[in-house]
Amino acid sequence: MQPKFREPIKPGTTFAWMANAKTFIFGSLVATVVCLGALAVRGLDLGIDFKGGTKLIVGFTENAGATPDKIRETLGALIKEKTGGDAGQIEVQGFNVGDTDAQGRKVEKFQIYTELTTLMTEAKANEVIAAIKAGVGADRIERPEETDKFMLTLATPAPVNPTKAKILEIVKAAGFPHAEVVSEEERAFDMEFFKEYNLTVAERTQAGEKIADDDYDNAYAAHEAQKKTALEQRTDRSFTVNLQQLQAEVEDALIKAFNKDSVVVDSATAVSASVGAELFSKGMLALLYSIIGIVIYVGLRFDFRFGPGAVVSLIHDAILTLGLFSILGLKFTLPIVSAILTIIGYSINDTIVVYDRIRENMEKMKGMGLIELIDLSINETLSRTVLTGGSALIVTTMLMILGGGFIFDFAFALTFGIVIGTYSSIAVAVPFTLYS
Repeated sequence: MQPKFREPIKPGTTFAWMANAKTFIFGSLVATVVCLGALAVRGLDLGIDFKGGTKLIVGFTENAGATPDKIRETLGALIKEKTGGDAGQIEVQGFNVGDTDAQGRKVEKFQIYTELTTLMTEAKANEVIAAIKAGVGADRIERPEETDKFMLTLATPAPVNPTKAKILEIVKAAGFPHAEVVSEEERAFDMEFFKEYNLTVAERTQAGEKIADDDYDNAYAAHEAQKKTALEQRTDRSFTVNLQQLQAEVEDALIKAFNKDSVVVDSATAVSASVGAELFSKGMLALLYSIIGIVIYVGLRFDFRFGPGAVVSLIHDAILTLGLFSILGLKFTLPIVSAILTIIGYSINDTIVVYDRIRENMEKMKGMGLIELIDLSINETLSRTVLTGGSALIVTTMLMILGGGFIFDFAFALTFGIVIGTYSSIAVAVPFTLYS
């Protein structure tokens, strides 16, 4: 007995798609112009990935009562108090990795993103620079844009450990008790350890040796002892001072809000504005290169007359997605670039299915008119298109409902992209191929 498959679109459907081709093209053109206008006037509200900012990992014990909303509210109040301006983007996402504290209490981790990279004023930064120059005879001190870091070069090499201690004394006197100082010699020493340790582990693993769970901890402890002795004898001219002011201020604010014994700031990573701008440029180049690659693929697989339609539909999808984020004022982040690349891949897949059927029918039905043949080809693949798009939409809709923060934005972009990509494969790519 042959299995029966239900199809959402009955075989033999005769929708006259190409009768409305000019309407489709006009509607898409209007939508594209509107989105381009929004991008030109409003631009994109760039997120931390592209504007720069700080990512913190913070742990709370289960009795702290920490929630994303309460953490966001606490940090927003801190930023407004310190800067006098808008708190900007603050994203908080919880994740449970099964950690416990020293007392055996469960710890829930939160990943916090804020647009700030520092709370330090220029006046305070200049005060710190002047104090370090006077204290250790620094020949040059550079501060990367809007960070808590200072890179200093001494006029002559100086003993590493005494110089680090002197710099720490200076910055702590200036009001930064959480500061850290690292010399270039120290950093090179650490890099050499990591390289040698990884090579050793690879060789031991290849030889079939089992690596103990505490192997790294023991090796690193031995390295630290060796480094301490070695640095007593070494000199250096280059030192990096990280004041960690933002991390300390955030920790203090959270301790006041949730209880001292309930909060631990595990790490803080800053992304400078210049790095963010570079990431944005690379993201846009990734979109451009993907479209160029797809054009070449379509041209080689089919015929170069099919290429323009595919290109126009992909550009249409990308512009409409970018335009929607501009119009709605949603944060544009690296995950959204990933979503747009996914949309482009999904859209071209849909388009290729239709193109494939058109090519097959052109070979089988040589006497049929082109418009009639295109309508037939679209109708024959319509059921597959609806099933594929529908199943993908179920997943992205669930992500939108259950996810939050960046996950919601990513799922929202994918949901819109699937709808618009399905539309463009029929109503943009094929009509453009017909009339080009």
